[in-house]
Amino acid sequence: MDTNRYKSTFGFVDLLFNLLVGFTFLFMLAFILINPVAKKEAHDPKAEYLVIMSWDDNSKADIDLWIKDDVDTIVGFRAKDVALLTLDRDDLGDRNDMYTSKENVELVPVNREVISIRSKTQRRYVVTTHFYNNLGDPDTIPENIKIELLQVNPYKILKIVEVTLTEPSEEKHVFEFEVLNDGDVVFHESNQLIVNDAALQSIPYMDR
Repeated sequence: MDTNRYKSTFGFVDLLFNLLVGFTFLFMLAFILINPVAKKEAHDPKAEYLVIMSWDDNSKADIDLWIKDDVDTIVGFRAKDVALLTLDRDDLGDRNDMYTSKENVELVPVNREVISIRSKTQRRYVVTTHFYNNLGDPDTIPENIKIELLQVNPYKILKIVEVTLTEPSEEKHVFEFEVLNDGDVVFHESNQLIVNDAALQSIPYMDR
């Protein structure tokens, strides 16, 4: 009698199935371990507009850029990052132009301050420039300042203004502009200043 036909292959198939399930489970486990769930990135919204102030790179004068919106948000060296306004760097003339690398100390003579606006929400902004000090150097007077307003995306130069500061503590109005709901920018006549604004006086003074 041929007994082979009575032998069942179900046991072998069951073994193969169990092995397949086991390998699949191990593969999925390994995939999860080497691909952890990505953490949600926390970063500020991108800049939509930039206010850029520059002056003579060889000047010792400390010139400050200020901006104030219509809800009394003020940004400058005393408050560098408020809401969606940020002063990228407080430039002190030639006092903070030295950068230390791994090998040596480098001089980078650039006098420039930038305030970024990270919103296209309808709002009105006043921009001024202030002659903080010149460290007693008469060669820094008068100081010629250039202020630009740029739209980042799409890139567009919206306005360039040049002003002259003739003595320490002098502040000059640069321009006032409004961002509309559609992202367009319009300019308004104004002579508003910021440094002696009551809203600024409530901000603690910062040593430089």
